[in-house]
Amino acid sequence: MQLKQYWPLLTTILIISALFIAKAWLSDTQPSPTQNSKINGPAIILFRGDKSPNCQMIDQLVSEAEQRYGHQITFRQFDWSADNPLIAQYKVRFLPTVLFIDGTGKEIARSVGESSAVQAKLKNTLAHLDKLLLQ
Repeated sequence: MQLKQYWPLLTTILIISALFIAKAWLSDTQPSPTQNSKINGPAIILFRGDKSPNCQMIDQLVSEAEQRYGHQITFRQFDWSADNPLIAQYKVRFLPTVLFIDGTGKEIARSVGESSAVQAKLKNTLAHLDKLLLQ
């Protein structure tokens, strides 16, 4: 009978415990931005706004290029995060931003925004990555 009076407290404790366990589990299973921020060799990096509608077309173009060239170039896609050191390193100010990085980690090109002109230029550049790889 006395358990009924403690039921709300026990339920609250159980829910809070479950939230802490879920948070700990997620942080262990998902790499942090700093773990993913090591870039070795040529790379294409997409910084996006958490799959925002404005970023989806650019995301699709980069994903298509990754399917074609992923064995030759490192592709990374990051949702914006203040914890990601690459955002400060490459001075990313607007989303989406696509960076083209050479083998030394130096930025050689950048595409910013999602306008149709930006999409066309990015699509053309990504379609000709094989020529860029030969240089």
